[in-house]
Amino acid sequence: METGLIIGADEFFGLTLCEYMMKEGIQVDITCPHDHTEEQKLLLEERMMWLGRNDLVRVIDLQDGKETYDLIFIQSEEPNKRETDIKAQQGMYRILFEEPEDEPSKQNVPAVILPRMFGPWTLDEERRTKNDHSFFVEDVAKDLLKWASRTNQRQDMTHQLKVESQTDDKQAEEMIAEWKRQNSTFFDKKQE
Repeated sequence: METGLIIGADEFFGLTLCEYMMKEGIQVDITCPHDHTEEQKLLLEERMMWLGRNDLVRVIDLQDGKETYDLIFIQSEEPNKRETDIKAQQGMYRILFEEPEDEPSKQNVPAVILPRMFGPWTLDEERRTKNDHSFFVEDVAKDLLKWASRTNQRQDMTHQLKVESQTDDKQAEEMIAEWKRQNSTFFDKKQE
């Protein structure tokens, strides 16, 4: 069975990536930053409940994880750079949402820059639907996993992920409505 690690899976993209990896039958370990406020801890707990009880996912501290994973995605920095102690057979990638300002040569692992996305967290009604410059979050997760699973793409230290839109507006609206139906506690109260 393939294994994956998401460092900093407390954001909605990390949560979606985790869900998609589980759909693909990948055992996923996730870590979350330790410096959360009480409100962030409640929101994170709710997001983890969205994943449900599933044998394919577990929340860990890095010292409790495996020594080697097939794929590792880093969405946040861990204190004391503990992620340097773990290995990835297929690849370790830092997830970015925009081009880094600092020199890419200072990175110790390749970075993948994701395109603009929309999904359940989008509060503005007009931005909840797809436009020419944004992709549904699950489409981005699918294409990231497909790209990272290939063996010949790791020449560059910074890669702009190319995403193909697979989810139409109606499907996206239905998925967002289902997400909100099942996850309508703390998250929805924050929007009011």
